[in-house]
Amino acid sequence: MVQFGARLLGRIDRLLRAGLIAAKHEQLSGIVFWAALIGVCGAFTGVAFRAGVRLVQRGLTGSSAGLVETAELLPWWARIAVPTVGGVVAGTLLWAGQRVLRQARRVDYMEAVAVGNGQLSGGAALLQAASSFFSIGSGASIGREGPLVQMAATVASKIGQWTQAPVPRLRLLVACGAAAGIAAAYNAPIAGALFVAEVVLGSIAMESFGPLIVSSVVSDATTRHFLGYGPVYQVPHINFGASWELALYALLGVLLGHGAPPYLALLERARVSFGRQHWPLPVTLALGGLIVGVISVAVPQVWGNGYSVVNDMLNDKLALNLLALVLVAKLVSTAASVGSGANGGILTPTLFMGAAFGALFADVLHVIDPHLTSQQAAYAVVGMGAFLAATTHAPLTSILLIFEMTLDYEVVLPLMLACVTAHYVASIYRRGESVYTRALRVTGPGDEDEWRLRQITALVRPPGLVLHRDEHLAGVLERLTPRGDYSIYVVDAQNQLVGQVSTQDLRREARAQRLDAHLTVAVIMQPAPPVLIPEMLLGDALDVFIANRCKQLPVVSGHWSPVLLGEVLRHDLLLALQDRIAERPERRAPAG
Repeated sequence: MVQFGARLLGRIDRLLRAGLIAAKHEQLSGIVFWAALIGVCGAFTGVAFRAGVRLVQRGLTGSSAGLVETAELLPWWARIAVPTVGGVVAGTLLWAGQRVLRQARRVDYMEAVAVGNGQLSGGAALLQAASSFFSIGSGASIGREGPLVQMAATVASKIGQWTQAPVPRLRLLVACGAAAGIAAAYNAPIAGALFVAEVVLGSIAMESFGPLIVSSVVSDATTRHFLGYGPVYQVPHINFGASWELALYALLGVLLGHGAPPYLALLERARVSFGRQHWPLPVTLALGGLIVGVISVAVPQVWGNGYSVVNDMLNDKLALNLLALVLVAKLVSTAASVGSGANGGILTPTLFMGAAFGALFADVLHVIDPHLTSQQAAYAVVGMGAFLAATTHAPLTSILLIFEMTLDYEVVLPLMLACVTAHYVASIYRRGESVYTRALRVTGPGDEDEWRLRQITALVRPPGLVLHRDEHLAGVLERLTPRGDYSIYVVDAQNQLVGQVSTQDLRREARAQRLDAHLTVAVIMQPAPPVLIPEMLLGDALDVFIANRCKQLPVVSGHWSPVLLGEVLRHDLLLALQDRIAERPERRAPAG
């Protein structure tokens, strides 16, 4: 039996190593294999995270029901005590983690993908997850998607490190883990992939978007069909009203676009206010929990992520005066939880705010004109997407997320109009900063790598000379410049880069008088040089130049479909890096 188990483990290891070999050679099958594996791991990570939160909640409250339902069953003193105690334990875990791991700051998965090397600490992720169990399980006004996605991304990072993936590939695998985590949290695979591509990577090129789709789809399929989890929001069939009411949805987008910057400013103000006290983490998180507990005595709907409350809004179960009270109370509670440093997600509270404001907007409209045909749920659903677009500046993700939750085509027109309107209005304020700007901006010890954020797209120039593989050499010399030694790129019929030819080789053939009518470029063609892709960061491109000692490198559309787009000169890259570094003091001057 032991021998059989050893043989089985050996076969599994060989299969994984085979996938590793394919991935190292950047084959499509290789990255698809690892993306699918990360999708499965992301789904099980999400299930384990939910189980951990429920376990802590049951230990603190004695109930496994929804957090809002649990709060309503507790006496007033327990509503105050549970979030406070949860904050103490969560803060103690974070404080102990800082002492044990000796990390100056937390490395977020967004930073690891955008500007880092893709490596995430497993110990730090476990401690942060344990802390979030007590914050979320005790009723803190935050979502579970943040630490859940962080855990899924960390698992992906460990897989990438085990496979010894290069830094660009490791970053992509971490991004796949984040997409799998979002898909597991919301059962929205397309939105999960697009969120990572739009917000974190800043690109929806198929080179990166394809693996994200694979990972998120596999995660959603595993979560939904194999593990039995369904959608988090129960959206009924909705009547979105007459066509002229599109103007009202646009107005809702304008209002939410104006409301998003103050919301973000409030969260930032809360962080600053808590940070100025310089209290130990257990005290700071306990204070945040205390504020939530005191508010929940009168408004228990502020506990937790608010899924059940949003479902009540979508089913028109909250009156106008209660909606206004819940909106204000949830806003203050979220600011207290986020500002205190509780480890959780901000995406779900943002959806809550949008739904509450949309439902409130609908109630006011129906008071003004009772003959409106659209339902309260219609404005609540559109408000969720519009406020998300205004705070994340990711309108495509917002549109797809809401559409995947409703699966109703009628939502598309008002949703698109409101999301785009809210996005453009919100972009006027705060220099276009989003709720994730802090995570994507490098601060602290890693600030010296901030220049890596810029991509090489602006440096791509047309290639000097391009030859077709089947072209006859007899006519090539006429196109050569008299002097200079440079590389000539060779492409096939589909304009894909297949090799290169040096001017020295061409002139040598000419001197040997071997340029007969039957000799083609393929005869003297050499293997293709290392390539760059348009989405590559300046720092990564510099690494390729240094490793290969090249003066220019070709730029292709992708490793699996290498259509030649142009080339980048080392001189231009160094000048761009110099300009990027020179800009840094000017940007930091106002902050001083």
